[in-house]
Amino acid sequence: MKLEEKIEEAIEASLEHRGYGLVQVRFTKLGKRLILEIDIERLDNKPVSIDDCTECSRLISAILDVEDFIKDAYTLEVSSPGENRPLLKVKDFERFCGKTAKMEFFNPINESRKISGVLGKLNSEKTAINILVKNGEETDEMVVFLENIKKASIKRDF
Repeated sequence: MKLEEKIEEAIEASLEHRGYGLVQVRFTKLGKRLILEIDIERLDNKPVSIDDCTECSRLISAILDVEDFIKDAYTLEVSSPGENRPLLKVKDFERFCGKTAKMEFFNPINESRKISGVLGKLNSEKTAINILVKNGEETDEMVVFLENIKKASIKRDF
């Protein structure tokens, strides 16, 4: 199990108990500094505030101190995923059904590696999703296998 997955497993239930959802856990390096970045969201769908990040940072820090997964020195950064919220898990695609998303594929679909479209329902096996894509005046429906999605995020409508 990857370190990020261990951290997710250790903190997710505690965050949910406090009213927060875990979006993603990732490590980055800035020079020699190791940074643990954790994106959260509020389960009541309100915007994440600085106070929310502070509360979650304290909670996560306490859990990680006890678990002692990370042997090297690191900086913990807790934040909102921002306006381009990534879609990483099956439950993300279910939750944002009806919203517009940007997607990038490992293998091209209809000769394109990138699309923007409205998320539809997942198939019964939860392995593929329907996407409605505008093509001029028409709207095409595509079926996209989740394993082919390299990167996906919510596209903010203005």
